[in-house]
Amino acid sequence: MELLDELVLRLDSAAVRVLQREALPDLSRLAAAWELRREVQHRTAPRDSAGRSRTSQAPGLKQQGYGNAPGQMRLLRRPSTVLLSGRTMNAPCLAACAGLFLANVALQAAAPAKPSRYADLILADKPAAYWRLNDDVNGTVKNIAPGANASALDGRVEGKVALRQSAQSSEQFPEFEPDSTAAGFSGKGEFIRVKDPGANSPLDFKNGDSITLEAWVLLNSIKDGQQVYVIGKGRTGNKGFAADNQNWALRLRGQDDAAAVSFLFRDAEAAGAKLSKEESEKHWHRWTSNDGFIPGSGWHHVAVTYSFGKSASIKGYIDGAEVKGTWDMGGKSDAPPVVDDDEVWIGSSMGGSAGSTFNGLINEVAVHRRALPAPGFTARFNHVPPPPRLADTSKLPKDRVHVELIEGISASPNWNFTAGAPAETWTESAFAFAGVPQKYSPRGVRVDRSNPFLLRATAKVTLPAGEHRLLLRSLQSARLFMDGKLLGTTKFIVPNGSGHGQVADAPGDDYPAGLRYARTGHHEHWITAQSKGGEHLFVLEGIIGGKSLKPEVGELTVSIARKDELFHLLAPRERTPHTDEAWTSFADSQHARFAATDAKRRHEIADEENKYWARRHELARKTMAAKPAPAVPRVAAPTPVFNDIDRFIGARLEAAKVAPAPLVDDLAFLRRLALDTVGIPPTPAQIETFLKDTGTTQQRRARAIDHFLAQPGWADHWVGYWQDVLAENPAILKPTLNNTGPFRWWIHESFSDNKPMDRFATELIAMEGSVYGGGPAGFGLATQNDVPMADRAQIISSAFLAMNLACARCHDAPYHEFKQKDLFSLAAMLKQGPQEVPASSSIPANANIKIGRRVNVTLKPGEKVDPALPFADLAHGTAAAALARDVKNPREQLAAWITAPENDRFAQVLVNRVWKRYLGSGLVDRVDDWEDEKPSHPELLAWLAHELVAHDYDLKHIARLIFNSHAYQRAAGAHTPASDEPKHRLFASPARRRLLAEQIVDSMFAVTGKRLESELLTLDNDGRRPAKDFLSLGVPRRAWEFTGLSNDRDRPALSLPKTQAIVDVLAMFGWRETRQNPLSSRDHSANVLQPAVLANGDMGNGRITRLSDDCDLVDMLVQHQPLPTLVETVFLRVLSRPPTAGERETFVNYLAAGFQERVQPAPPRKLRKDYDPTLLLSWSNHLNAKSTEVKYKVEDKARLGDEPTTRLAKDWRERMEDVLWAMVNAPEFVFVP
Repeated sequence: MELLDELVLRLDSAAVRVLQREALPDLSRLAAAWELRREVQHRTAPRDSAGRSRTSQAPGLKQQGYGNAPGQMRLLRRPSTVLLSGRTMNAPCLAACAGLFLANVALQAAAPAKPSRYADLILADKPAAYWRLNDDVNGTVKNIAPGANASALDGRVEGKVALRQSAQSSEQFPEFEPDSTAAGFSGKGEFIRVKDPGANSPLDFKNGDSITLEAWVLLNSIKDGQQVYVIGKGRTGNKGFAADNQNWALRLRGQDDAAAVSFLFRDAEAAGAKLSKEESEKHWHRWTSNDGFIPGSGWHHVAVTYSFGKSASIKGYIDGAEVKGTWDMGGKSDAPPVVDDDEVWIGSSMGGSAGSTFNGLINEVAVHRRALPAPGFTARFNHVPPPPRLADTSKLPKDRVHVELIEGISASPNWNFTAGAPAETWTESAFAFAGVPQKYSPRGVRVDRSNPFLLRATAKVTLPAGEHRLLLRSLQSARLFMDGKLLGTTKFIVPNGSGHGQVADAPGDDYPAGLRYARTGHHEHWITAQSKGGEHLFVLEGIIGGKSLKPEVGELTVSIARKDELFHLLAPRERTPHTDEAWTSFADSQHARFAATDAKRRHEIADEENKYWARRHELARKTMAAKPAPAVPRVAAPTPVFNDIDRFIGARLEAAKVAPAPLVDDLAFLRRLALDTVGIPPTPAQIETFLKDTGTTQQRRARAIDHFLAQPGWADHWVGYWQDVLAENPAILKPTLNNTGPFRWWIHESFSDNKPMDRFATELIAMEGSVYGGGPAGFGLATQNDVPMADRAQIISSAFLAMNLACARCHDAPYHEFKQKDLFSLAAMLKQGPQEVPASSSIPANANIKIGRRVNVTLKPGEKVDPALPFADLAHGTAAAALARDVKNPREQLAAWITAPENDRFAQVLVNRVWKRYLGSGLVDRVDDWEDEKPSHPELLAWLAHELVAHDYDLKHIARLIFNSHAYQRAAGAHTPASDEPKHRLFASPARRRLLAEQIVDSMFAVTGKRLESELLTLDNDGRRPAKDFLSLGVPRRAWEFTGLSNDRDRPALSLPKTQAIVDVLAMFGWRETRQNPLSSRDHSANVLQPAVLANGDMGNGRITRLSDDCDLVDMLVQHQPLPTLVETVFLRVLSRPPTAGERETFVNYLAAGFQERVQPAPPRKLRKDYDPTLLLSWSNHLNAKSTEVKYKVEDKARLGDEPTTRLAKDWRERMEDVLWAMVNAPEFVFVP
């Protein structure tokens, strides 16, 4: 007992407790137990730099003074025994040794039944071979599978295999040691060689044998179609063996930018025979999984099981889950495999060819001589993702969802990261997101968030007791926690540049009733959760974007339902059904709130910028005060005058003895004003308010002007104009010549904020912010242009200075006083460095071209032009330079020079553009090229320019002046100038103007009360490609948001039939699908196709005049009212006027039949639209024949138009549709009154 007492003293408390319960085993059993443990430890232990095991010394001995010096005890390992030897074997030494034996046994007994280390899991399955690949001894990688001849299967490193690379984190993979390591392969032919011991070795498999191959892999990269080896036997290229002797192999195959697990063998039939390539391929048998994982997404466990001779027995596993697949080469076969004594290679094959070599890390490779069951693989992939770092839950807002955006997360497609502090926070009503707020720079322009970034939403939600169904839906990967427990995770997007993908099946009839169908590319995870009733903490995390992906939110939602209930969005308080109609309303509301908060945040973030512009405008006002405006002329009493504009116009009219046209009537004025300010006719409520105003004509109209200038539609109506002027030209499919970023959003925000025009021009010239996210940096993009900044310089000069430098691009301008150097010096300023003249688009110096006059080339190809201001006389250089914040920045200098208050040309060009937009012709008629042009009213032009500068470059101020003038409010077309000469442009009446294309489309949808519904403006519906190749411009709500559909290849599967019907109308009325060049005045020529597309096109017939349930007019038409009142209401809504007596009689008579019986019992509204098959389609599968079949059916349905309402009797509904058709096809509808 004295020895036992001493041994117990050396054991830890756990061991003591065990020894108190268990009988002391004899020393031989202790030795055997210790030997087995040491054997495993030795083969799995990390080594030091000299190759020695870092755990070969018994733990604790050296600390107790028992080192390896002569005369002291040491542990000597032999293949099958452990010897205790030493010159002395005194009692303390024996006690220490025995204590260690007992401690090890005791701790093993005290451990839980579940293995604590990954190696124990594998060894429990008795593998035929097992290489951990975490270490080597002089280039030898140990096989630690049990067996007397285990060392015969040790591997040998060939090439630059990097061992001891940090591997799985024990925090995320608890079955692994904290210092787990792996073997690294660079994809350049290195591998680990394992020799076959000979015939009937553990590595030989014949028909009737079963095999399991498994490994852990961290794959850096793989190309589509590439096959890289994890482990394989044969096909090494070794002498004495056939080149095609693939006994078996576990490989990864690149497909659709993912890595699928693959199993390969060659059958023994016709072995050694000389076969054609086609015949030979029949004897290769390759199985490949349908799904895979994304390269760079961290550690994955891969495995295959197969029984040779039973082709149906194949199974594949990724991360513990079975994956389905197909025999995609050679087909199924029960033929026996090749069996020989060739080597097993890990990491490569075929002589170490680079194409077959793995690129990344591999460890824990095992070969089993049986097909392991699925539960074993589930246990192997024990992954614990990092939990979300939550805000203080005690401070969560009541009945709201706390939302955080966290930037700077890992771009790898996995959850193995720890998120930092939030960059932005706000609250929502539900766990549902159709977008996120924009990010802005200190100058107030859009900038990109990090890509990817994380959205985290947290809230406490009270649930009733019982079972709940939850649905997590996302475009990119998302995960949901409840009370700290991970409920589920959706898949990561797999980037894909191919077009040959599969077309998925549509959801079945068992899809939950009413639940909105998932959009293209979205993943769903269904969850069943139990609640005891009460409050639960829910956390939703969604990754937005990713490497080579667009940062799109898609529809990120969590919805919940109890048995036999409809799904609704998970929320602390509100119960919003997850139906189509409810989701559309929710998303619209969310977008509207983001737009409002974005506007507020732009102003707050740009506080210093705002102060800078306030100082500049104060300086401009002082400059104008020292430079009086032209004197306002006197006019005779009969000349109508509403403001000073009328005095300038009236003086010319009096001199020419031309009488001005009378005022247009009130309703015609209101329609004209609405169309000119917000781009659509006035609503019935706006008409009613206007008619109830009891002020004088001038007062009533002035109040209407203020009202419409304050409407958000002001920005919508201006965007299309500046898209033309600035050649905004985004493409939704692979850029071509002069494609830009979608800086339309910056234009819209600028006019929404009523941004001063000098600041607008400065931000454009600075070209800062986001390129593809809507910032002015998108203007700086001009794809496939050999001198993009020369192109940008031409646009800026024509837009803000009315100087056309287009001809100076290749030679001196023959009809303008501009040299090549003028344009290239401006280009150099935008480039912020010398600009080289390209040979690719230059005219040879000896060309001797004459176009009326000789064309001179004054710059040689290859010549470099330095930044310089070519037209210094427009503004004083010293005054302009003082405005630049960074005098060393050429762009800042150029912007300051163009927008300086001393530069009269800038302000005059802008006010002239506004004048022509509202009066139909300009004071200088060519608004973008003033070469040899004279203004019709030079004093008025100067006066308006003075007003613009003195009022902080506020374009609304100029618009208000013009709208309030008698000149604007006169009847249109009453006086036609004798010619285009300035002396004949008197503005006795405004010119008759046809609506712009955008106004026609927007107005048709507005008056019938329909949403401008189209497809998502992208060909990358599943979000698997980068923005530089495939833009996504969202779902348009106004016509300016459309763009060219980029289907020049005429591929049916890429068609967007709803959008095409709208684009056809736009294009027919002068809108351009592409804007490779700037344009200030569209072609308004009439042609027979214009009335034809309105009268017979899909948009006019099937959409606009179809009374469907989504049409606001239907709600009005079913109300109880006299028929004459209904006719008058429709006239006011569509044409902004009451009907004439003859029109009233005609339409009342036409609609009388069936009027009293028109209203039908309203059936229950559909909770969900019929499934749209286009949700199955994207670029990734557009070359699949099934995609074309699906899209043809969709096109046929689109041509039928909207589904008519059943709330109105069919005959009367069709009569009412005829009335609408007649009104929107009336000539007056497409003209400004």
